[in-house]
Amino acid sequence: MCKALCEPLRVRILDVLRRSANPVCQCELIALYGLRQSLLSHHMRKLVDAGLVDVERRHKWAYYSVAPHALKELHAWLS
Repeated sequence: MCKALCEPLRVRILDVLRRSANPVCQCELIALYGLRQSLLSHHMRKLVDAGLVDVERRHKWAYYSVAPHALKELHAWLS
């Protein structure tokens, strides 16, 4: 978890996902941060592998949301 959050962009992405009531489309994150799709995929893979983010595929798009247990685990880790 610590390795996944050592990159400031990943922390900002996690914050956007945390604040959103609905899963966020990769296209919105690409536009928000001005990233290439391949770079966003790299960062999202790190967050998903760490168990912080869930991904749902809808046709050609990926939608991301904070994993249900992730915030509790992160809070416990930081405490």
